[in-house]
Amino acid sequence: MSRILFCPLFAGLLSFAHAGTVVLSSNLDSSIPVQIAPGAAALTGVQGYGGLGPAGNQFDGQFLRSPTGNVVTISLQNLPAHSTIGIDFLFAAIDSLDGTGTFPEGDFLRVTLDGAQVFRESFANADPGQVQSYVPAPGVLLARRVDLGFSQGYYYYDSAYNMALEPRFHNLAHTSSTATITMEIEGPGIQPLDDESWAMDNLRIAVDGASCPGDLNSDGVVDDSDFVIFVASYNILDCTDPTMPVGCPGDLNADSVVDDSDFVIFVRAYNDLVCP
Repeated sequence: MSRILFCPLFAGLLSFAHAGTVVLSSNLDSSIPVQIAPGAAALTGVQGYGGLGPAGNQFDGQFLRSPTGNVVTISLQNLPAHSTIGIDFLFAAIDSLDGTGTFPEGDFLRVTLDGAQVFRESFANADPGQVQSYVPAPGVLLARRVDLGFSQGYYYYDSAYNMALEPRFHNLAHTSSTATITMEIEGPGIQPLDDESWAMDNLRIAVDGASCPGDLNSDGVVDDSDFVIFVASYNILDCTDPTMPVGCPGDLNADSVVDDSDFVIFVRAYNDLVCP
């Protein structure tokens, strides 16, 4: 890949990965939107999670904390015409979630859209030898097995994830004027709130996204190689142009250098989110 020009970190780029028409957005600091039926979940101070996340999308103030086994339901009405829907949120895996394996076992984050499962992975915070089925996509992991203020004792810890960069929550085929999204941690290992729980912050749901580029390199396929050319041309001209579909990437692979390797990660993730 040829070298291109980069601009300083553009907060809007790393804040949320899904472009499009926003149909619900809440930082969950002062109230729970009417579209959310929290069940037993409640607004709780973020404690040590505060400040985790990229510029423009960080844990702050309060988040919606739920015991395991509780279903949080998001109901959306009167959606504009669209073909895809995307879900951005910060996810807090709190205290003694036990992943997959022998007892204690079975703490799975399960997310559905209109009754269809779109995500189900286990999360583990205790012994590093526990099996966690979830493997974070680039940029998703914010903290792993550290004390963020909710741990009960020295053995169990907390973890944080930026699910705005998890491709499975984006480019979800959807055309209905209504949508029902459920989130819960379920499985045989669920335990009370004072033992384990989860939370979400900065919830943002959008329909559709930027259009995919055409076959810019004339190889007969519309794929990442075309998108690289498309975005690079904007960056070379003016990466702060407000008409651009995206901004410029920062140090996404945390190697202390903003270079082509970061740009490749960004382009591939963005293309996966908004292109069929």
